[in-house]
Amino acid sequence: VQTCALPIFLDLSGLSVATTSAGHQFDVDEIRNGIREGQFEAFFQPKVSLSNGLIAGAEALARWRHPEKGVIGPNAFIPPLEQAGEMEELTFLMLKRAVSACRDWTQKKPDISVSVNLSLTSLSDPTLADQIAAITASAELDPSKLVLEITETAAMKNVGVTLENFVRLRMRGFTLSIDDYGTGFASLQQLQLAPFSELKIDRSFVTGCAENAASRAIMESCVQMARQLGFRSV
Repeated sequence: VQTCALPIFLDLSGLSVATTSAGHQFDVDEIRNGIREGQFEAFFQPKVSLSNGLIAGAEALARWRHPEKGVIGPNAFIPPLEQAGEMEELTFLMLKRAVSACRDWTQKKPDISVSVNLSLTSLSDPTLADQIAAITASAELDPSKLVLEITETAAMKNVGVTLENFVRLRMRGFTLSIDDYGTGFASLQQLQLAPFSELKIDRSFVTGCAENAASRAIMESCVQMARQLGFRSV
């Protein structure tokens, strides 16, 4: 596979990195303090084009560089933050890190983009589009270079405000991606109504699809549907 010379931290698992904190339960106060003390970083997983083998973008993945327990993956801190309704601070930290990295990389590779996840809490905020636009404007980054990923489940919550945010974000020039497709509750009507331009197929269908006929059929169907809708497939 050909790659471009970009300073990307690779997390090839896409899930979590090795950690010495196995079995340790972090409370929200510990996590919040870690965020505010600058212990959280964005690792970047490359997105490779299957048509030419070149890096087309990267996804920002939150990692906690704990001073005592090493690098900690998201399963240790995302669920507690979501349950407490306190994802916003981490979400905007990752947005700023993603925008900063993308701004630097586009100077060497103008067509690269960076993806970052939006939390359910953020999608309920009617000022979301303005806040994200302010972040890209301060970095002088073209909004189209930022791909905002939304899970199926999040897309179905508080549908009225969520759809309004989607429209405002697209009008601002951002790219919207529906994440973990196939595992949530999105309907075909939802894909028709919401202004998505990228379909991210869940790994449960991609892994082993060469051997599993059912997984292969589902993946082929998703790719074909994305193509007909004019979406990019991931």
